[in-house]
Amino acid sequence: MLKSTGIFSKSALKGFILAGGAGALAAGAYEIFCPRATLWGRVLTHGSRNVPAISLVFDRSPNTLTEPICKRLHELEIPATFFIEGKRARSNPRAMRSLQSFEIGIHGETYRSLIFQNKIELRHMLKPCLTLAGDIQGRDACFLMPPYGWKDLRLVRMARDLGLFVVNPSLKLRWREGVLLNTSVERILTHVGPGDIILVKNDPLRSPPEPLFIELLTLLVIGLK
Repeated sequence: MLKSTGIFSKSALKGFILAGGAGALAAGAYEIFCPRATLWGRVLTHGSRNVPAISLVFDRSPNTLTEPICKRLHELEIPATFFIEGKRARSNPRAMRSLQSFEIGIHGETYRSLIFQNKIELRHMLKPCLTLAGDIQGRDACFLMPPYGWKDLRLVRMARDLGLFVVNPSLKLRWREGVLLNTSVERILTHVGPGDIILVKNDPLRSPPEPLFIELLTLLVIGLK
């Protein structure tokens, strides 16, 4: 009887250990891949809900859409934040000049994932881009948007050490082929609220041609106003 109970207890303990390990693994994966998870540190998904304003942000900058986007934003008198990749920025100084009157945040030197990197690698991937952003706008950059929205504990700590807020926008405007521009914008306008951060996806490889993209942006701004 006692012997049988001992065997059961060991089996149960093993089960608890396995279950605990699986739970810890699931929790870690949630923190990494869920953009809004904040257990490891503050993540900005939206601003104050008490302020009747929203923020527009653009990723993967600069690219072939950057200059026309900036021109249209100036015409509409709308501020925005552009998140840059260091290597793209250095190869496209003309587009970077068009960003000088806007807020600039960073992704890193490329759009490569920043998770599972050691401190030296992270600093190498972030610091040059951070310096470039500061040089362009004449002051230190404040925001980091991790590629794909993925972040781990080491990245969150590095961002804090560099004086950066981690940003993962609450809403994303994507263009899908075959979907009307009005429909894409209406989906955002249905869910938007005070303080929301709207990411306007503008990767030229996946975005509509320039005229359609500018029309999409215009419809969004007019709808928000």
